[in-house]
Amino acid sequence: MPENDIYSNSGRMDYGDGFYDDQKESRYMPQPTDVYYGDNNRQPKKNKKKKPVLKVLGVILLILGILLIFLLIFLVVVLSRVHYTTENPDHSISENAGITLRSDPGVENILIFGEDNHFEGERGRSDSMILLSIDKKHKKLKQTSFMRDMYLEIPGYGYDKLNAAFSYGGAKLATETIEYNFGIRIDHYLLIDFNSFTDIIDSVGGIDLQLTRSEIEYINWQSYKNKQTDKETELDPDSYSYFEDKDGNTVANVHLMGRQALWYARDRDSAGSDFDRTQRQRIVINTLFEKLKSSGPLKLLSATFAVSGYMTTNMNPLTLTGVGFQVVFSLGYQKTEHRVPTSDNYYDDYNDSGSVLVISDTDLEKERLYTFIFDE
Repeated sequence: MPENDIYSNSGRMDYGDGFYDDQKESRYMPQPTDVYYGDNNRQPKKNKKKKPVLKVLGVILLILGILLIFLLIFLVVVLSRVHYTTENPDHSISENAGITLRSDPGVENILIFGEDNHFEGERGRSDSMILLSIDKKHKKLKQTSFMRDMYLEIPGYGYDKLNAAFSYGGAKLATETIEYNFGIRIDHYLLIDFNSFTDIIDSVGGIDLQLTRSEIEYINWQSYKNKQTDKETELDPDSYSYFEDKDGNTVANVHLMGRQALWYARDRDSAGSDFDRTQRQRIVINTLFEKLKSSGPLKLLSATFAVSGYMTTNMNPLTLTGVGFQVVFSLGYQKTEHRVPTSDNYYDDYNDSGSVLVISDTDLEKERLYTFIFDE
């Protein structure tokens, strides 16, 4: 029989259904097209529902986007409320006099001038000068108070009280005076109306301080005398439970709102010393920092908005934003304090400038300041 005989199975097994054994597997194995889809023989559409994870991720990204837009708008509004100046300190004044200005890339030095002219009825003299040093190396937030009655050389004006430098040439000259006398390079300065602290403290619901009876009475007296309250005794000294603090003072825990806290910070009658007043200012600032650290985001934003309208700085908006974030991130740093002059290195004097503080050993005072700011 011919090999190409179509009726021959050529040795292959025929199962009687017209297919041979080598075709049976392909005949009876399911094929991609052997699926029944109904009368119209069309495949149904696939389910295009998104996975739940993708939905949640989309919602999160949307919320983050809205928050980012809100923060950017808030930042623009805050920066627009700040007053900017191009009066930058001339560091060459000190350098040309042979003074090397100490600095460190890990430490940001910001000189803060507090001014409270509303109550004094005059402008021109800084009420407080605090150097805020953000020490990123040692994770410390350092405050140095400069006594305003220090008798120092003001470049171009001779010797006078430190706060007179502000009267002669504003924050620029006052910054140059501190650099000239103490050899510390100051990166930026901020001038803040001290009354802004009333709004900031009010925005966080007030602060709790340990006050002596005389400090409570001072706050009452100033508030009533300046017609800020109708009550002669707004804070009743007899209503508090007194105890002895770590320094042996008899004090009570008192909740103060902004105006009351400001009078406490300005008090130099209770203890009769400007040293005590600068200490009270640092106490208010530290307590406020602690309150802000424990406050929610909304209170922190409210405090930022409150202070922005009272602020004048030589920083541009971009630099101010960067410094602002540094301050926020450093709220958890350890806080330390220093004062110039130190307790054992000055004497009181009286001259044409009035009652002044004269530094006994300038080199010693410089070294102590260097150690505090740059070392651990």
